Order: sequence, then C-alpha cells, then structure tokens
Amino acid sequence: MNFTIEQGEGPLIAPLPFSRGEYEARMMRLRCAMRQQDLTVFVSFSPENIFWITGHDSPAYHYVQACVVTLDETPVNLIRRIDATNTLLRSWSRRVVCYGDSDEPMTMLADLAEELAGSNPRIGAEIDSFFVSARRFDMLRDRLGARLVPAQLVEPLRLVKSVEEIDCIRRAARLTGTAMEVAVSMAADGVDENRIAGAVWNSLVSNGSEFPGLPPFIVGGPRTSLGHSTWGGHVLRKGDPVVFEIPGVVKRYVAPLFRSGAVGEPPPAMRRLEAAVVDSLELLISEIKPGRAAADVHRKSVENFARHGYAVAHRSGYSVGVNYAPDWGEGHLFSIVDGETRAFEPGMVFHLVPGIYVPPDFVVVISETVIVTEDGVDVVTQFPRRLFTC
Repeated sequence: MNFTIEQGEGPLIAPLPFSRGEYEARMMRLRCAMRQQDLTVFVSFSPENIFWITGHDSPAYHYVQACVVTLDETPVNLIRRIDATNTLLRSWSRRVVCYGDSDEPMTMLADLAEELAGSNPRIGAEIDSFFVSARRFDMLRDRLGARLVPAQLVEPLRLVKSVEEIDCIRRAARLTGTAMEVAVSMAADGVDENRIAGAVWNSLVSNGSEFPGLPPFIVGGPRTSLGHSTWGGHVLRKGDPVVFEIPGVVKRYVAPLFRSGAVGEPPPAMRRLEAAVVDSLELLISEIKPGRAAADVHRKSVENFARHGYAVAHRSGYSVGVNYAPDWGEGHLFSIVDGETRAFEPGMVFHLVPGIYVPPDFVVVISETVIVTEDGVDVVTQFPRRLFTC
C-alpha cells in the first residue's frame, strides 16, 4: 500500500457551497446508483462531479484528480499535493490522498481503490472524462483488470437540480442580466469590442460572479458569424452585427444568455431571421413540459424555422449547471436535439439557443435559461427578446 489518507481538521477556511444536508442527499442518491450496479467502490475523474460530490473546487484539474466513493465511508479525493488543501480545508469530505510531482497518481489510485473494495470483484470508474488521458486510464485498467467496470453514475444525478442548486442558478441569472445591460449600453460606433469585454468582466466579477467554463462571447463585425468567436480588438462601425453571450456563475452554477444586434438598424435579412428565432424560442418555452421527449420539442422548433424558410442543423438547447472549463454547458449530458428520447423532468435546467449562423455576414441567436417546473418552465434570465440596436 503506497498511500496515506489524510483528514482535514479544525474549522473550514471558507463556508461550504451547499448545506451538509445537500451533500448527504447527493451521497444517498449516488450510493443507490452504486448498489444498482453492484459496486462497493466508484471512481470519478470529472471536476464537475468531484465538486458535486465533495465540494472540492480548484481549476488545477489538468493534473490527475479522482474522487473515490464507497458505500459507507466519507469519500476520498486523490489530488496533487499542492492542491490538496482545497479538500482538507474547503470541502465537505475533507479526506484526501496526496501525490507528489514525481509520483504516478494512477498507481496510488489503483492501490486506494483495491484497498477500499476489499474482496468485491467490481470497481466502477468513469470512462468519459476530459482530463484523464487514454495512457493513464490504461494504466489503471492494466492494474485492476476485470475488476474495473465502466460507470457514469453522477451525470444523471446532476441533471435534476435541488432547491439549493436552483437558487444559485437564479442568482447567476441576475448577474448575467446586469452584465448584458452593460454590454448593450456600451456598444456603439467607434467602440473597441475589447472595452466592452472588459466592462462585462468587471460587471460579472464585481457583482459576485465566479469564473465561467467558457469566456463571455463579445464580438462585432464579420467575426460574429464564426462559431464561438470572441473579442479581438475590432472597433465597431455603423452597420456591424454584434453578439453577446454572457455567463454569470454562482457557486460554479451558470445561467447563460445570448443576444444579437447591430450598430444602427439591422439589415432586412437579420430582421427576417429574428422573427423566426423569436418564434422558435417562444415555442420551445411553451412546449417543454415534464414527460415530453426532448426530440419532439426540438422537432417543433425545426419545423417552425422551416415555415420561415430556414434549415436548422443545431440543437435547440442544452443542460446547464456545474461548470468548469472547457465548457459551461452540460450538453454532453443532455441536449435538446434530434434522437434524444429522454423526457424532461422538473428541476432540469436548460439554455435554449434557437438561432442560425449566416457566414460571412452575421448570426442571430436569442436565448434564455429556463428551469423545468411541474407544468412547464420558469424563465430565469431576463432581457428583451429581440435584436438590440446601438
């Protein structure tokens, strides 16, 4: 055995993001999922999942980190030593195995998992994570052999948000709306998009937002028609299209908002597309209900665009919640897209993003972040649903 489990002691240096009751409820749901797959040990690698389980929060997840969960003990995080204080002094679990820069973390993780699993032949581990290389996962698989089984247990649990999580998203939405007001009020002929970006960052951070998994997208001119383009020093000129997609974040929970506009009156082509986009957004808001399949709702939006004369090759929305780079969304967990047969459930949260890119000219997307309720959705972002002019 080449590891030592360290235990945090004394008061936390900062309050937990959520109540202890919230973490205990999450553990109850996770352990139920483990029992359903006959697992006594489960290993998570994703920073979003580790934060959700234990409250460990650090952007240093490009180094190997893992959370090892059992059926009856407090979870243990495997973390690079310099970052382990984020578990010891600022998490719910406060148990950590540290590795040094000259250690191989997968060797220590295998030892830890085997020790905690005992004689049970099945150790579950995530196989879909951005931050564990194929080489390193093969090291773990070579060591554990047939005992290692695929298990993506946390992601389905994260889709339905608790009351505490939804409160964070509502607060984040208010920060997003304030920053959007700043962006639109600054946009004008002769203004550098970098100045707008600086003001948006200032609004978000000074009002309480944390860093998002993606930057705000703030861009004018022809680059608006490029997917996920952002500020690059362009000075706005009369006639330029302009887009802002802004993410407020509270306790790692995000509420994005996308608006499109122009310096001066938008051209007729943008106005025509605006009508289709607003119709589809309002249709999505009215059609999302518990029990309804996501693909069916997406199809209605696609059909609406077709009635306006447009073909859509983009999803209608995606789940949002916990976010770390490289993404602020949970679209890999649940997107409103063709083929998604799962149904909406109360407590799910989505960023609805109807729109079309028209390179090399412009893009029109008008979005909202919404919470699925017992009988529909609650729109938490607040900003006029139209092209803005500046």
